[in-house]
Amino acid sequence: MATAKKMPSGRWRIRVYVGNDEYGSPVYKSITADTKREAEYSAATFLMQNSVNASSMSVGEAVDRYINSKSNILSPSTLDGYKKIRRNHIKRIERIRLDDLTREIVQKWVNQEASIVSPKTVANIYGLLNATVTMYRPDFIINIRLPRKVKQLKRDLPTSDVVIKAVRGTPIELPVLLSLWLCLRLSEVRGIKKSAIHGDMLYIENVIVTVGKENVEKEIAKTDSSRRIVRLPNKLKKMILDQEGEYVTTLSGKAIYSRFTRLLAKAGYPHVRFHDLRHIAASDMNRLGITDRVAADRGGWSTTATMRNVYQHSFSSDRDHAEDVIQEYYSKMMEDLEEPETTA
Repeated sequence: MATAKKMPSGRWRIRVYVGNDEYGSPVYKSITADTKREAEYSAATFLMQNSVNASSMSVGEAVDRYINSKSNILSPSTLDGYKKIRRNHIKRIERIRLDDLTREIVQKWVNQEASIVSPKTVANIYGLLNATVTMYRPDFIINIRLPRKVKQLKRDLPTSDVVIKAVRGTPIELPVLLSLWLCLRLSEVRGIKKSAIHGDMLYIENVIVTVGKENVEKEIAKTDSSRRIVRLPNKLKKMILDQEGEYVTTLSGKAIYSRFTRLLAKAGYPHVRFHDLRHIAASDMNRLGITDRVAADRGGWSTTATMRNVYQHSFSSDRDHAEDVIQEYYSKMMEDLEEPETTA
């Protein structure tokens, strides 16, 4: 155990090694006390109470311990995803002692999972196990083969006007328009408050996600790039301000999603997801000649490619031009759709 050191304040501090994080970096707990003896005694007590021999832990216990250790660090939705993996996929190996885990056991387990879930899901499942092993058994490097991800065929998506017609006059019209017009994620739409409107700008800073059956609001969005400011068209601003209450919608994510898929299926597109609205919005920006970097900034994507992310920048004049083009495009579309149809 390390020796306590005196700090400028006069108190004594000792750093206790508690394991490794998911990246293999050492993690320490800092313990302070008034005297050197007290600090070292507290550290020894902490180690005795919290030390767990890897050989005595089962895989299931280690995964549970890992998830609990991240309870105040990871987002609620990420933790919920880990818990679902723990319940549904770790069971096959949960009773194996962590010290008895071998590459062969892990590879067989991965092979079994690959027969029932997608390669992407297998990668997520394996990622949780690998992070757990890295923390509690850092000397064991798993290094197994994961199933190859199969490139998905691009589905035929509806155009913007088809989507707008399908949802017009329904309770999800505003959420859909916000996602399509402003390129927002569903969680970002659900998190929009009237107080986030400043003049003609909308601040995207809050999201609402569903964890289990509970709606959880958080201020930190998906990535650093997700925090952004977008210009709010007058039509959408009026629609938001006309809503009762502070939020743009009180519908749950599941309710919005299910209503959207039903309406689009009725319009002839049975397999369109709400998240596809961002794909449609990105395609529209491409058709309108908006540069990749500006489109990525507007949609809150962290990168289009390493080169674009590191070396290419968008200037305020570029963003203003992009907003002018986009607002004119959708405003004209809305005006055309509002004109009464004439019969021959």
